[in-house]
Amino acid sequence: LTLSQTDLLRDAVYRRLWLSIFISSFGMQVTMLALPLTAAVLLHATPTQMGLLTATEIAPFVLFSLPGGVWLDRVRKLPVYVVGEALIAITLASVPLVWWLGYLSMAHLYAVSFVIGLVNTVAGSAAQIVLTQIVPRERLVEAHAKNALASSAAEVSGPGAAGALIKVTGAPLALVADAVLL
Repeated sequence: LTLSQTDLLRDAVYRRLWLSIFISSFGMQVTMLALPLTAAVLLHATPTQMGLLTATEIAPFVLFSLPGGVWLDRVRKLPVYVVGEALIAITLASVPLVWWLGYLSMAHLYAVSFVIGLVNTVAGSAAQIVLTQIVPRERLVEAHAKNALASSAAEVSGPGAAGALIKVTGAPLALVADAVLL
């Protein structure tokens, strides 16, 4: 694959951000399949518990979108994005560890789901702002298109890869792969 001389991916800073978006999106496909499967298969979650698991990931968007935006106006955005991705990695890695220790519970999965939602709400917004800081205004449409392509590619290829990974390793250990990808 040869990039044209003017391709935005030739810029090292943008390329790192683009790659982090692709890898993070791919890893989230693993989480979107492995977390509910962990609840259903290992903890025999009821339909109500599965609904609550989904709700705990959505709740931070409702609760923290506006305050998170105000806070982001006052801080540096790149560290928020980096710390957010690290927080998701640590949180996801806790699931197989707690499972291995024999303490995995729905409460733990609810907490993991809430942290994922919170980070996606705040750090996801930070990533969009970082993009506007590293890409010239006249190239933002191209950058958004490339980021959308990366996310779409992850959404298309991720579920199949996630299913294969879960089949080989089991749902809790598949979350380790996502933690490493982040």
